Amino acid sequence: MKLPSFHPASISGRLALLYTLGALLAVGLFALLANWKLEANFTAAHREFVQAKAAELQDDLSDGDGTPGALIKEILQETEGARLRAYEARVLVAGKQGGETPGMGTLLPANLFPAAHGMQNLLLIPYQTDNGSWLLTSLPLQGKQGVVLQIGLDITRDNALLTDFHRALAVFFLLMVPLLLGAGRLAAAHALAPLTRIAKVAQSITPAQLSRRIPLDPPWPSELTGLVQVFNQMLDNLESSFERLSRFSADIAHELRTPLSNLNGSLEVCLTRPRGEAEYRTAIASALEDGQRLTGLIENLLFLARVENPSHALRHERCEAAEVCAWVVAQYDAQSRPKGLRLHIRGAATLYADKLLLRQVVSNVLANAVRHAPLGSEVVLAVSGAPASGVEIAISDQGAGIAPEHLSRLFDRFYQTDPARGHKAAQGSGLGLSIVRSIMELHGGCATIESTPGHGTRVTLHFPSMEA
Repeated sequence: MKLPSFHPASISGRLALLYTLGALLAVGLFALLANWKLEANFTAAHREFVQAKAAELQDDLSDGDGTPGALIKEILQETEGARLRAYEARVLVAGKQGGETPGMGTLLPANLFPAAHGMQNLLLIPYQTDNGSWLLTSLPLQGKQGVVLQIGLDITRDNALLTDFHRALAVFFLLMVPLLLGAGRLAAAHALAPLTRIAKVAQSITPAQLSRRIPLDPPWPSELTGLVQVFNQMLDNLESSFERLSRFSADIAHELRTPLSNLNGSLEVCLTRPRGEAEYRTAIASALEDGQRLTGLIENLLFLARVENPSHALRHERCEAAEVCAWVVAQYDAQSRPKGLRLHIRGAATLYADKLLLRQVVSNVLANAVRHAPLGSEVVLAVSGAPASGVEIAISDQGAGIAPEHLSRLFDRFYQTDPARGHKAAQGSGLGLSIVRSIMELHGGCATIESTPGHGTRVTLHFPSMEA
């Protein structure tokens, strides 16, 4: 059976509880140390008192020439008139009582005391009566008749002091718990105040205010500086993605509007009045062309969605780059022949990639080269590299080139640079190079473009090193 959790739900509650437990633990250890030291001092003082008193009485016995009479007389004189005596003493001579302090026989009978031990092995036995606490011991004294001294040390006041000390500690702990919890709550609230500020700023960020950021001044605590930076970076990524999505939606609407408008216009013209067979065929052909353009656009968008999905699985296989290029060149033979283009493949290399996607990426780049290459010019597909070091496929044309201000946006979706190419060609969807970039990123590679106006364009596909 799973035991219930007693941890507070809030971080401040946990911090306050940990602070309280830590403080109580520290105070408890200090109290234990103080109590141990106090008891050790009392024990040492008791032992020293008994030893000093035994030495004193030994001197009295020696002064009496070793006879117990003088010792007994000294004990009686010292203790008889005191109402509160620090000790009780009894003298045994040859195992029989020779004398004792008044009332000791009733309070501390002789049979309660331990056997006599020397000073080096002093034995103190605790004994509790209705009126107080005692330490009992027996000591042999050097004399003529085998004198044994029994001493009962009254430690009632010392024990009372220890008891009061223990009670004071208990009350102190009871008072400390709520005080520490309150102090812990205040400390936790102060420590977590920056998180509250971050939460307020985060709540104020909406889709219409994605440009807002958490300020770095005044400086945040070191533990939160990294969090603030990561949060701001996340907002940068979200803002960038949101802007791309908005631009993408607008581009889709623009691209769909033109063929749909053409399609609707052709159909409306046909419906306004009866027309001849040739006019109907022309209208149907125009509508079919617009429908095919829409179909191609939708297929390209679906293809982008598939290849950019993280769950898209590549089917890596051994590919001969020159053979793939030859297959793609054969597909564009019909388009290149009317323009008198010469398509050449140079070099060879082996790489590991998804063959269908590899054909797609080479085909998209070659389609642009064929579309913009001047009549009778040359298009070169250069292959170089090896699987261990990476493979490059560079496709170059001798067209008009691309102005530098367009190069940074060529891989953006729906971005077209036909006017910059120098001649009017059949309009594409503006998704070809976007698909190229997505496929290359899916393979862990990249695509780069180099172009000089008037001297042509070179697109290089960089495939990373990969073993089978």
